[in-house]
Formats: sequence, structure tokens, C-alpha cells
Amino acid sequence: MRSARLCLALLAASLLTALAPASAEAARSLALGFTEQRLTTDPAASGPWLQRAVNSGADIVRLNIGWVAQDAPTRPEGFDARNPADPAYDFTRADAAVVNATARGLRVLLTFEHAPRWAEGPNRPASAPPGTWRPDPQALEDYGAALALRYSGTFPDPARLGQALPRVDAFQVWNEPNLDTYLTPQWVDGQTFAPEYYRGMLNAFYRGVKSVSPAALVVTAGTGPFGDPSAVPGHRVMPVRFVRDMLCLRQSTEGLVGTGCPEPASFDVLAHHPYSVGAPRVIAMNGDDVSIPDLGKLTRLLRAAEASGGALPATRHRLWITEVAYDSNPPDPDGVPAARHARWLEEALYVLWRAGADTITWFQIGDQPPQPDFPSTSQAGVYLADGRAKSAQRAFRFPLVAERVGYRSLNVWGRSPLAGRLVVERMRGGRWQTVRRVTVRRHGTFLLRIPRAAAPDRLRARVGRERSLAWSV
Repeated sequence: MRSARLCLALLAASLLTALAPASAEAARSLALGFTEQRLTTDPAASGPWLQRAVNSGADIVRLNIGWVAQDAPTRPEGFDARNPADPAYDFTRADAAVVNATARGLRVLLTFEHAPRWAEGPNRPASAPPGTWRPDPQALEDYGAALALRYSGTFPDPARLGQALPRVDAFQVWNEPNLDTYLTPQWVDGQTFAPEYYRGMLNAFYRGVKSVSPAALVVTAGTGPFGDPSAVPGHRVMPVRFVRDMLCLRQSTEGLVGTGCPEPASFDVLAHHPYSVGAPRVIAMNGDDVSIPDLGKLTRLLRAAEASGGALPATRHRLWITEVAYDSNPPDPDGVPAARHARWLEEALYVLWRAGADTITWFQIGDQPPQPDFPSTSQAGVYLADGRAKSAQRAFRFPLVAERVGYRSLNVWGRSPLAGRLVVERMRGGRWQTVRRVTVRRHGTFLLRIPRAAAPDRLRARVGRERSLAWSV
């Protein structure tokens, strides 16, 4: 649910746009991209998929390169973990993925999870998945320094004589740390354990990255959308509780207050994965879970932590969505029908943008083959596995959403694929008629207030030769 402050901010933005009909530059920006496993598992074959990402209007790709150190029971002898050229590291696929993406003008967010055996805590129980048990913060600090140095823009590329590896300006430490799939234990003696432990992991990684590249962004692991309310069964922590504890906050009768923890969390961007079980405006059933329309819960925590000193450095932190998606039908028989899939994608982008997200990476560019089956794989791409575009690809490239504001007005939001003069049109009498014209940047967002027509209302936008899908209100 949006806070009163956010409602006022959105209203102010709408009024500013209405007062400046010649331009949509006032709308807050939104970077879009993809999380795509193909780009790192097989970089040599990634070219067509990267081109499809560019064709879909992507600005950024999230590459999961893993923790590429040697996976041995004990720390490799003589290993200099801060040196990315140490032979215990194998950056071959990571380098290729970064080079391929940046060559096409895409920014890169590097992420990883699962520790090598030597970097886990002692006595991992059989119930804890390998790589999840109390990862060593010092090892994470060293790995952060190694990543920042290798992708500083000056490190020699071993595969291209005389050239340097590209610069990466954003690093994300871990994935969904509120789930025991990725971090264990989640609970100890009936109390949450993972949030505080992850804070130590985050701070260590932050120190490592910033010691080499102070300007690089450190992004928190995207939290999973759902959790368990208590230590029983205790496989997960609800994301609101996880973030609240990580940011040294507690809920009191007077609202959110800081707990004064000795080492507050240090990061630049808070990330979340708001997967939803219904349409983009269906809220999560539990108050401490966070689906698409619930993102304001995390925005509220973030701003409270900034005020209380629980989120360092003392500046305004950004909010990113590093995974979100719906499976589609086709190909998944249990997925969302194709036309609805495209509409839900557009609406999800708008709802998340409205709640404060400035970067969203969709999971994935293309569908995974259903091997061994549909339930255990993802069919959420904007392309089918054979490379054919879905309706969702057009929706991603040129999203358009309209919503009622009172009885007489509509807000029209979108993101333009091209720079130029954008026209919003309404279907009337079987013909498209111009409603508004605005000047837009390439990948620029716009937010307009227009009069409502008699229901049902059908709108679209066009710029150059590009046309959005039609939106019915």
C-alpha cells in the first residue's frame, strides 16, 4: 500500500506533466533489462539473445557469474583472493559474457551466490544446500575486491591481446537471502538469523568493492517475495521482516524506529524480486510478504532506515527489481494467456515504477525448454525458446498503461522506444484520433493526464514508426 508521501509525490508529478504538455521529460526515468541465464552458461551462443534484448529496448543485463573460485574443501594453497589473475579463479565465461553484453551497449549488473566449500562456515548440516552455510564475510570482501579490479575497465583481457576488460559499474552480492535455498540457517532458536548474518556479508562485500572502485554500485541481494511467519517450518523469512532486521529497524507504537545496531548495512541499491501469484495489482496475502503492488512496504523501510542511520552511506538509496516475471501460455499450458501476459508485463512495470523502482530486469529474454517439465523451468521470456517474439516483447519495448483518476481523467504512462514526437491516440468511431503530443527521449518515460472518454476507452501511443499495444480502460 502506498504511503501518503508517495501518493502526494505521484499527484505532484501528474500535475507537473499536465502543466507541461509539450514535453514528458519530467517523468522519472526507468531502466529496463533482463536476467538471463543463457548469457553466462553459454556465452559463445549468446549473440542472438543479446540482440533480442537490445531489440526489446533493454538498457541492462543481470549476469549471474557465480563465485568463480576453485571449489575445494580447503582454501587453495597460496591463494591471493583479492587478485583476479590468481590461477584459483576461472573467469573465462564471466569475461566473455561481460564483453558480449557491453559490446552491444548494455550495462552489466554482475551477481553471484553459493560459496565454494572452503568459504563456508564449519559443520554444514546435511539439510543445508551446498554453498549456503554461513559464507565467510572475509572471503566475500576479498571476492568483491577481485571483481571490482577485474572489471574496472583497465584490467587486461586475457582473450584479447592488448585490450582491457570492460568496466562494470554494479555488483550484487547473493540471491534471495531470505530463502534457505541460498542462505542457511534462516532461523536459530526461534529467532531470525539470516537478516543479521546477511548484513555482515553485505558490509564485507561493500568494503571489498569500494576499496577498489568507490564509484561502483553495490546492490543488495533481491529478496524473495514470500516467507514463513515463524521458525516453524523456518525455511524462509518474510521479506519485510528480513529487510527490517537487516536495516536495524523495529516496529513500535510510534512507527519504525532504529535499533542502533553497531554495524549498519552499507549499500547503494536495495533489490527485491516481487513475483506474484495473481495480476499485478493483487496484493500478497500476508502483511510481511511483498508482491508487485506491495513494493511500497520496502520503500517505507528504506526511507526509515536512511533517517535512523540503518542504511549507509548517508544518502538516498535506489530501489531495483532484479527479477520479476509471469510464465506465458503458450508454451506453458498453466501460464498466463499471451495477450494477458503482455498486459500484465506492462502493468507490472508501471506499478513498480510508481512505487519507486528505477531499474527492472525481467526474467528472462527467452523461454527455457521444458526440460524435464514446465513446472521446473521458466516460460516467462518475451521470446519463445525458438526466438519468435511474443506479444510481451512489444509490450516490453513500448509499454503503455492507462488508469482512471476520479471520474473525469486518466493517467497515461509509458516508456518510449525512440526519441521524438510521441502521440497518444484514442479509438473513436472506428478511427484512431490524437489526444496528446509530447516530446520524449529514447527509453524516456512519460506520465500524462488526459480527459476520460465514455467507457470503454481504448488508447495507444506511437512514435516514429513504432506503435504500442492498445490499452483498454
